[in-house]
Amino acid sequence: MSFSDARLGPKDIGAQVREILEPPSAELHLTLSGDLVDVRGSFKVRLLLECSRCLEPVAVSLSGPLKVVYQPQPTGLSGEELELADEDLEVSFYTGEEIDLSLGLHDEVALAVPMAPVCRENCPGLCPVCGKSRLEGECGCLDKKVDPRWAKLAKLKLK
Repeated sequence: MSFSDARLGPKDIGAQVREILEPPSAELHLTLSGDLVDVRGSFKVRLLLECSRCLEPVAVSLSGPLKVVYQPQPTGLSGEELELADEDLEVSFYTGEEIDLSLGLHDEVALAVPMAPVCRENCPGLCPVCGKSRLEGECGCLDKKVDPRWAKLAKLKLK
């Protein structure tokens, strides 16, 4: 079964997402076992992220496996806390007769987004003094201030 969700907004995925270039989509296989629904498949999405070093846009394609088990929402807990085991972390709950597959898809996409995306491995970033992008060249700022506590060691290095 193919599934796509265009309702997702950039901020629903993460702060570093500028734009969704292609909405998340998934190829899914659903298996019903009693009242448990086992969903397995893969997802893909294209996003425009922000480089964590120079703040330039970076287009990335993400894909990965999707594995979620849906079970009925437990009843009668009346605000009690549940302790989850490791195998319970892939469990989502549903109420009624419908399951919202977009919730599992949103979670997997959000987890796949890199925490600190970079436009390239050797991105020089921004000047910490004036904020100019070092991709455009050096700015001439003197950002090599030595912490006074380490000044004596810096002199030893020069010898």
